[in-house]
Amino acid sequence: MANELPEDLVTQILLWLPVVSLLRFKCVCKSWYALITHQNFVRKHLLHNNNNSNTHLLLKTSNKTMDDYVVSTISYEELQISPLTQPLPPQYFRNDEPFGEMFSISVVGSCNGLVCLHAYNTLNVVIWNPTTKETKVVPESNLPIFAPAGYCTLIQDMGFGFDAKTNDYKIINFVSMYEPNFDDYVMKDVKEIIYQKEVYSLSTDSWRKVDGPQCFIASGTHTTGMGSWLAYVEDPKLFVLSFDMSDEVFLKTPLPDNVTGQSLFMLNESIAMVALMPFDERWREIGYDIWLLLKVGVKDSWNRLFTIGPSIARIHQPLGFWKNDTMFLTKIDSGQLFLYDPSTQQMTDLQIHGHSDSKEMQLVTYMETLVSVKGGNESEE
Repeated sequence: MANELPEDLVTQILLWLPVVSLLRFKCVCKSWYALITHQNFVRKHLLHNNNNSNTHLLLKTSNKTMDDYVVSTISYEELQISPLTQPLPPQYFRNDEPFGEMFSISVVGSCNGLVCLHAYNTLNVVIWNPTTKETKVVPESNLPIFAPAGYCTLIQDMGFGFDAKTNDYKIINFVSMYEPNFDDYVMKDVKEIIYQKEVYSLSTDSWRKVDGPQCFIASGTHTTGMGSWLAYVEDPKLFVLSFDMSDEVFLKTPLPDNVTGQSLFMLNESIAMVALMPFDERWREIGYDIWLLLKVGVKDSWNRLFTIGPSIARIHQPLGFWKNDTMFLTKIDSGQLFLYDPSTQQMTDLQIHGHSDSKEMQLVTYMETLVSVKGGNESEE
């Protein structure tokens, strides 16, 4: 039948199929294998299926009984969790540290079906497609070898995104270099630390240094083409530092006056900030102010959306956004997920449980795609 149908028609039919089906159909014949693995088809399928029905949420939690991390898939529309979980690729992250102490895997970001993972306090970075099960170990960063003699190095944070101009996936790496010892690191003045930035390109499978401001990096978030972090030169004067994956330039956005930023999230492809807000002068009661940045680099474009608390803020913390400004909250002592509707101030128990240590939980938007972790212009087997 494949020989009787025009190739264009076969392509159009296959574009409608989910990734799981296409992975099976690679075995139909050589021509279908060549078509499905070709980069042009992968890009067309990505664009054709860029909708909510193909979008999911990945919930990362730790499973100490199994000495491992696992991810669960949650449907974006119905918020139904899949009964099946799968571990993060553990074979690339093993080290000699006891689980739960210095060894912690974070999800750097998710972009077009690829997920970037990083093991804390190591140079171990992996790009992973959970749908195709492809995994790529990223070569180690070059920056630590440039540290002055006797200096310690620490990866503060990373970012992962897509360069639409070159059709490439990139990682931005923030490395700090400082004199021993580690216990004094958080107490050091920013000027006593050397900050370096480096960008990894999937297409070239290599790192290179980039220029950027000397500042300390805190929590971050990512859109497809930009990463953003809370940063400071003089604590506690925070600002948002953004990195454009295509132009490879940094942009600074001051925070609103008298606002204490806590974390950043994405809301409708814009930067949203969760800020602590006191309900009394002694900070005995606190809540969360939710701000939205309408234009990167412009302080006056911050818009306060709503306030959560104070009672909710004592036992819940924000984990991310869903539709229509609704927000995921996690119960601090149990890792239980709730959905908060700011318009009604109602909390909905989603009957989804993570880990009791809420710091080990991450929730990212994920799309099933054929995008390969191998990079380059053609897929290889």
